[in-house]
Amino acid sequence: MKFSEIFKSKYHHLMTKPGHPNNPIRDRSDNFTFIFKYLENINNPIILESGTMRPDHGDMAFGDDGCSSFLFDSFINIHGGSFTSVDINSTNCSHARSKLSDKSKIICSDSIPFFWNFQEKIDMVYLDSYDIELNNPTPSMIHHMKELACLLKNFKQETLIVVDDHDAFFTGGKIGKGNIIKEFMTQIGKKPIFENYQIGFIYGKQ
Repeated sequence: MKFSEIFKSKYHHLMTKPGHPNNPIRDRSDNFTFIFKYLENINNPIILESGTMRPDHGDMAFGDDGCSSFLFDSFINIHGGSFTSVDINSTNCSHARSKLSDKSKIICSDSIPFFWNFQEKIDMVYLDSYDIELNNPTPSMIHHMKELACLLKNFKQETLIVVDDHDAFFTGGKIGKGNIIKEFMTQIGKKPIFENYQIGFIYGKQ
């Protein structure tokens, strides 16, 4: 069975339900369906992530933080490929290592120098580091743009780029981690392939 089918049956519905009734719905379900179908067309895809899964949202909080690290680890165990997640917080890294298989690499580091020194060409990058603040969103936006800039050298013709929390405060995307990246990508002629709670691009496609 393809992982996209497993995701649809086991996890898709969990991503539409917040872990706590007072939390908002951060629906990433259809985006991840697209992601896994896209990656299934690539032989041994190389996946990078900034901001690994962490314990402060609760255990396996699909409807809150998305559990992307867990899902990417599950994907490579079914389909093949490699998954590397980098996070500057050692507690988060320890938590991720306790939840993921040995096939995944969890790196405790600042993502900027790590991405700058990363040598392999990549098939996907998932940017989700540096929490964004409602009253001071710019530092997070800039950080994610720096991450993207560090990886431009690693992109293939059709590398998938996804930024989480693009509509972090449900303002229609006016305040979110991906705003500066969207401005940059728009200026070089790249249109989003989806834009909702997350924003996604395929590098090389208009």
